[in-house]
Amino acid sequence: MYKYKFTVVTNRNEKTKIQSTKKLFCQRSMMMSSILLVDDNIDLVELYTIVLTRNGYKTMAAFGGEECLTLLKASTPDLILLDIMMEPMDGWETLTRIRSDIKTQSIPVIMVTGKKPTWDEVRSHMHDIEDYVVKPLTVAALSDLVKSFLSRQQIVEHEIAVAKVAGADEVTLNEYRQVRRSLSAGSTMQRIIGQRQENIEITLKTLKERLESLRHQYGITVPAG
Repeated sequence: MYKYKFTVVTNRNEKTKIQSTKKLFCQRSMMMSSILLVDDNIDLVELYTIVLTRNGYKTMAAFGGEECLTLLKASTPDLILLDIMMEPMDGWETLTRIRSDIKTQSIPVIMVTGKKPTWDEVRSHMHDIEDYVVKPLTVAALSDLVKSFLSRQQIVEHEIAVAKVAGADEVTLNEYRQVRRSLSAGSTMQRIIGQRQENIEITLKTLKERLESLRHQYGITVPAG
């Protein structure tokens, strides 16, 4: 995990706020995270459920887009692992419906699918997902995927807390989360495709510059590596 240097801490009051935030993160990390698996492959869902349960996560399952949306009316998972190639509602339509509902729009979603993304999908969906992973996944890879995501989330929320102490308003904090997410997902999708496209490159460059600007403005330094 990254180690951070927080240049915004200038007095005891601010130090106390940061220390309280760190304590809260430690408490959250010990809590059981809930994961919703959405895939029409029943055998795969059963396998994922066994693996994640053994790793201490609470799991829920939906075997299609409509079932996922119905389940989300009653539950709010910490993470959704969403397949794309499902019928009659595919993963992209399911994602769009999730993001269009104020109750579910902020739930993190990772696409876990057997297909590579297209450039149109990168442009259309890089701003709406946390990550994009191509199946098949080994048991170890699935465990690492979830652990890595939760670790990144903790890091982002720590950065958000520091920016808030430095005076960032809610609009800016939400922008920071969005820029972080879009840059990560877009870079991953492009890497999976194995090629580069000028428009996507420009978008990623713009996102990176904005992220660096926000970090500089609010005193968050992330060491290389």
